[in-house]
Amino acid sequence: MFDEFIKKWGAKKLILSVNDLFCTSVAFILALYFTAPGIHIYFSDITFIEKLSIFIFGAILIIPIFRYYQLYKHKYFLRIGEQTLLILKGLLINSIIIIIGIFIIKTQEALHDSRTQVIIYFSVSFTLLMLSRVLILRKILRANYVGGNIKEFITRRAVAVGAGNLGIFFSEILTVKPHYHIELIGFIDENPSKLNTIVNRVPVIGTMNDLLEITEDQEIDEIFITIQNIENKKLLDLIEKCKLTNCHVNLVSNHFDIISAKLDEGEYHDLKVISVSPKLSPLYSEKFKRIFDILAGSFLILVLMPFWLLIALAIKITSKGPVLYSTNVIGKNGKSFRWYKFRTMLANNDARIHEMHLEKLITSNKGYKKLENDPRITFVGKFLRKFSIDELPQLINVLTGNMSLVGPRPCLPYEYDHFKDWHKLKYKVIPGMTGLAQIIARNREDVTFSDSVLLDLYYADNQSLWLDLKILFKTIPVMVFGKGGV
Repeated sequence: MFDEFIKKWGAKKLILSVNDLFCTSVAFILALYFTAPGIHIYFSDITFIEKLSIFIFGAILIIPIFRYYQLYKHKYFLRIGEQTLLILKGLLINSIIIIIGIFIIKTQEALHDSRTQVIIYFSVSFTLLMLSRVLILRKILRANYVGGNIKEFITRRAVAVGAGNLGIFFSEILTVKPHYHIELIGFIDENPSKLNTIVNRVPVIGTMNDLLEITEDQEIDEIFITIQNIENKKLLDLIEKCKLTNCHVNLVSNHFDIISAKLDEGEYHDLKVISVSPKLSPLYSEKFKRIFDILAGSFLILVLMPFWLLIALAIKITSKGPVLYSTNVIGKNGKSFRWYKFRTMLANNDARIHEMHLEKLITSNKGYKKLENDPRITFVGKFLRKFSIDELPQLINVLTGNMSLVGPRPCLPYEYDHFKDWHKLKYKVIPGMTGLAQIIARNREDVTFSDSVLLDLYYADNQSLWLDLKILFKTIPVMVFGKGGV
């Protein structure tokens, strides 16, 4: 079990996280020791145990905070300046959370010396983290040889699927970048003529049929898919086969180039590497996300209610028909639900224009562009659509549980009928009001329909609070400036 945890998390990341937890734990012990009348009181008085619990929680919280700032990735761990700045940011957030926790308790004992204690905690944590991370671990973990068992412990054993030009380039990068600590055991390739040959000093050790056996026998930690020319459906099937091994799966390709360009997910300087292993955070389960949706959705409805009334009045005055438009759409697992929007079109319009546009968009796989000069759209509707204001009533769907704030966009039944089987995989999660496809691919001719589906599939396997917050914040300028709106 411990070996599987190391494989999934990564030995280097495990070493760093243990170090970070140790440094912050020592810091809070010293902070309490230097300000308490007697350190033994923290283990005997219930009011002081409250503060002790807050600092312990704060120390543990440093790991998800540092993970958010990508301090466990090569690209920041190996750079002194950026790592120092990110450590300061992470500790500042960490200290603010501790202060909030102390303030919520509000007992006299909790407030006593709290300001001094947080300052000591922050100062000692920063000093210890700089000494351990920047001056010691950075040199040890990036060294070519760190001696016996330690080097073996931090090195990840990997195989590459695809012994073509990209696979050769990948193997060369690993040769000249030893501080990545990846040992390429061999290639896996479907070309029978390459089997048992040597490609760029790396043996071709089997085909995809041998993948499970190879990963078990060779104790493989990571799989890198290094294939350039492959259809999206075959690529997704290949990724699913690799996931069955329980190894960490990475894609070295331009297939997810749009993700890497916008989210900067790769941790290797010379390659566009996207992790395609599911990374659903245990701290961000469906229940936690549901709570977040209810709280945020309720707040937004209360704040926006006066604005909604003005929109409703404008719709009612300028055109005949109801204020809200509702229809059945497809959601999680292909199930339908009732969907709400502000009406932007003339009442009782012909939907065949939109249906033909969507069919052409999906089947031709061209740029993901909305229908232009649609005669059915009202004057007010054009304004509402440009700034995505017509989508706001979907907060009702968020509260009822049919939708989330973030997720793949729900689709109409006749749109769903034209989907390929792999397109439908994006609905393994609850659909959302906004998502990666909405902030990256919205009304862009250079982003195909398949690209937008890949973005949704990427989100489905990588949901986290931080990713949701990032998407929500990126949605704001899209709405404010009407970027991509029609």
